Amino acid sequence: MRGSARVVVIVVGFFLLSLTAYARFAPLDAPESRGVVPGTVVLDAHGNVLERDASAGLRIPTTVDRVAPRMLQATISAEDRRFLQHFGVDPIAVARALSDTSSPSGASTITQQLARRLYLADDSSPLAVRKMHEALIALQLEANRSKAEILQLYLNDVYYGRGAYGVEAAARVYFGIGAANLDLAHAAYLAGLPQRPSEYDSVIDAAAHARQTYVLGRMVDDGWITRAQADAASAELIEILPASLPPIAHLFVAFARAELARLRPDLAGRDGLVIETTLDAGLQSESERLVRLRLATLRDRNATDAALVAIEPGTGRIVAWVGSATDGDPAHGGDIDMARTPRQPGSALKPFLYAAAFEHGYTTATPLLDVPSTFATDDGPYAPANFDRTFHGVVPLRVALASSLNIPAVRTLNAIGIDAMLEITHRFGLSLDDVESYGLSLTLGSGEVRLVDLTNAYAAIGAAGRLTEPFAVARVRDGSGRVLYERMPASTRRVLSPEHAYLLSDILSDPDARIPGFGGVTPFDVPFPAAVKTGTSTGFRDTWTLGFTPNIAIGVWVGNADGAPMLDLAGVEGAGPIWRDAMMAAALSRPMSPFVRPAGIVDATICSPTGLLPGPDCAAPLREIFVAGTVPTEHERYYSRDADGRIWIDPPIEAREWARAAGLAVRVDGANASSELVRILAPAGGTSLYFAPELRDQHVVVRAVAARGVDRVFFAIDGIAIGDAPGADPWVVWSLVEGKHVLRASAHLADGSSATATSTFEVKR
Repeated sequence: MRGSARVVVIVVGFFLLSLTAYARFAPLDAPESRGVVPGTVVLDAHGNVLERDASAGLRIPTTVDRVAPRMLQATISAEDRRFLQHFGVDPIAVARALSDTSSPSGASTITQQLARRLYLADDSSPLAVRKMHEALIALQLEANRSKAEILQLYLNDVYYGRGAYGVEAAARVYFGIGAANLDLAHAAYLAGLPQRPSEYDSVIDAAAHARQTYVLGRMVDDGWITRAQADAASAELIEILPASLPPIAHLFVAFARAELARLRPDLAGRDGLVIETTLDAGLQSESERLVRLRLATLRDRNATDAALVAIEPGTGRIVAWVGSATDGDPAHGGDIDMARTPRQPGSALKPFLYAAAFEHGYTTATPLLDVPSTFATDDGPYAPANFDRTFHGVVPLRVALASSLNIPAVRTLNAIGIDAMLEITHRFGLSLDDVESYGLSLTLGSGEVRLVDLTNAYAAIGAAGRLTEPFAVARVRDGSGRVLYERMPASTRRVLSPEHAYLLSDILSDPDARIPGFGGVTPFDVPFPAAVKTGTSTGFRDTWTLGFTPNIAIGVWVGNADGAPMLDLAGVEGAGPIWRDAMMAAALSRPMSPFVRPAGIVDATICSPTGLLPGPDCAAPLREIFVAGTVPTEHERYYSRDADGRIWIDPPIEAREWARAAGLAVRVDGANASSELVRILAPAGGTSLYFAPELRDQHVVVRAVAARGVDRVFFAIDGIAIGDAPGADPWVVWSLVEGKHVLRASAHLADGSSATATSTFEVKR
């Protein structure tokens, strides 16, 4: 350096030191409160951009510790090589600028550029005055901020083109990755953009590549990298995203915005927000692909739409949300969000029925009857049927639920009462309106629920019986990074005991118990424990599959937005394959833990299908799990063995006709042969019936069961005949009369023989 230049440097340096002493105490607005206010951007849980206002630009604030070191180095080399040494203004650069009046702006440091952007954007003073203002503000910034803070402010504010303010936004817009993941080639490319962002917006341009190479060369000169590393980075092919991309999960984004407006109406419509959501964009994109792929195979079954929701049990975080698969096609529902549209869930409600049954003393081994049954309702006789139109006789509750048998479910609901099921569904967050119209078909899905609510109810089972409100917005920040809203840690509510939740999880993940209803091969087989249940509404208008692990709950609906029926498409065929595909996709990015067995669960050997301890001739002993204190103490007498070693069974009278038709050896001895001809089922002896004050006309179904060969059964109450019915299905309806009554059922055979059965019951107000 020549003598005159050395003098200039000394003078400038002394002058700057004087200004620095002043700058330490001069007032200055906080830089975080200044700068451009871009549009609002919606992010997924990993920072991926879901939606942004391209016309307004975007800023995603970050911290220097979350920016790749190569990006920090490339920025310093490209913009201010002595950034770490100077105190806001570089005396050497100033001296060089003063000696070269053709390029007066070349002396600006990173701090000066930041000062100009934040504080002097509208300053119309002469150049020399502006430069003095710029230098003073830079000195003030350096006097009150660390180098890391200044670099962070710069990287969050500098404009990179394409509407991206700040390095995080730029990395997302250009490459679809976070600033923390920038390698050398990508960092050098971005670091070169601020000088002329409109020119260097595509690496395939010679100018853009030349600028990147220039930055790499500066990094070599500054000792950050070797020449070999620079050459390799310069030769690397960089792929840049298209300038505009369609929004991701737009129906989820609408749900998230609505949630924010509900929780924080003061933030609704405000610009410059960074809305951080719970969505997993990777799982979302794969779920959308899988939904469309599977739906394409169902076109011949008149299925045009599908929806999918995935929720984390225990946290309520919504990680995937496919509200529609129609791509806005107005002919198939347009943009109706089927994740939020109430539809009939079919048998997908059965787990909550059996949860209520557990609370009423049922166990996994409780024997239930799957035989022809008729119930009286306000709309007339109701005779439910299984999906496959077959009957299975006496079945354990485990099999009834896992195989989704309808008749045992309706009989169970009839036994515990509709109020018990409504109470537990409401407890799980399922709002079922118009309850008076449901009746016994409630357990078969006659009510309407939303997919998001039903998925969250299943998630509560996966969370060992704790319900959490599902949510989409995790945090909201402004452009400076200041947190305006943050979701508090999930508050859960106990809706089911851990033991009963585990029983449901164990049943719904039992492939063997599923065989009677679905066969040995189903779409539900995954290489980790997963509970799953299907549902099909009346007329094949809705098909469902919902299931969970302790880590994720996924619900799938397939149907038509306008409610048009599909062609014989059940949940196992329609929604089942989508559910499995999505569950397998979810397993790629998260652990799939086994269900944790509570301490209150015990094992015992029982005899199937009785649910009792094995007797001496039990033909089907098996291990079953129970809540401690509910293990049976009685031994079964269902099985017996004759002198020839042949096994005979003694099923309930309602199942005897089924057992004989199935070819089973049904025991009938001389002591009870006549009573086997007819037996009263309802009202059973000792029953108390009550008038419902809100109903005008009240009736009860009087029902019996008769042996094969009985032509007709005649009913009388208090000696007065009330009707007769065929022996194949003997029941009549009787208007309630207050008081104690004796019911008599008489069976007559073709040969003239007869038998009677009686029961005593009471009607009360």
